[in-house]
Amino acid sequence: MNSPTRRKEMMNRLLKGQVIKTVLAMIQEGTSVTMDKVADRCGVSKGTLYNYFKNKTDLLNSVHEAVIIPIKKESYKIFEKNIPPMEKIYAFVDNVFNFQKEYPLYFKFIQSQRSAAAAVTERMDTIIIPLVNVCREGMRRGQFMVVDPYVMAAMIFGTVVGPLESLTYREEPLQDLEKLKQEIVRFLDISIHKEQEISL
Repeated sequence: MNSPTRRKEMMNRLLKGQVIKTVLAMIQEGTSVTMDKVADRCGVSKGTLYNYFKNKTDLLNSVHEAVIIPIKKESYKIFEKNIPPMEKIYAFVDNVFNFQKEYPLYFKFIQSQRSAAAAVTERMDTIIIPLVNVCREGMRRGQFMVVDPYVMAAMIFGTVVGPLESLTYREEPLQDLEKLKQEIVRFLDISIHKEQEISL
């Protein structure tokens, strides 16, 4: 690859990266994201923006991917670790809460921008199926209640992510994110561990 081509590719990556950072900043501020506003904040023409992104949906998908790829990688690492199943779940909770601290408005953004079908597919591939495997492992070891592992995985996901998705809908703002995390962990301990199983 010759030097001008390499330079152009580097400039393209830098501009695309700058656009993504700008959109993330707008999300954090609660500013509505439009192609005009993004172009203005990046100091480029709207036409230049369209050289990199077909439309606003393409732009938002690129932003989502830029944010979610590191989260996916970290989740895969957690689920592949050679640690007890419950430790994997605790690490997953930590990962989700660390994400919330870094991108506090991102769950609200996702709810407003992602289609339900895209969100469900991504959730299944990235989190639910790996959690199903963790649940199966916990059941095999006799540590978790024996239930349908898909039910348990979906319950874990909902217990961890649901409260964060609802933060912007609370009548009063949540003051203590760490306390919320501890309450979620306590609830998961009660819900998952085999010794908590009650015969009906």
